[in-house]
Amino acid sequence: MSFDHWLIRQFRTHAPGIPAGLTAYGREDSELEAHFSMLAHGFDFVSYGVDDLPNRFITFVREKLNMPVITWTVRNEQAKAKTFAHADQMTFEGFEA
Repeated sequence: MSFDHWLIRQFRTHAPGIPAGLTAYGREDSELEAHFSMLAHGFDFVSYGVDDLPNRFITFVREKLNMPVITWTVRNEQAKAKTFAHADQMTFEGFEA
């Protein structure tokens, strides 16, 4: 998984059969539109900054595409609750989940 859109665009060519993930963040329309544009490049899951949830991109990939969403980085119970309200799993540190 990567933040780099150029890497995601090339991933299927260089690593066929390996799950690919888009690591992303943001709430601004320009950020969300950039993420939407990446859907054409065939990644398998999204890892999204928990502080930027909810948003229309994550709602779309979960509800319309049935794509798994992981949050990052969850460091407290509040972020954990937000994760399980808007995502499927989390990357966490600093507490026992």
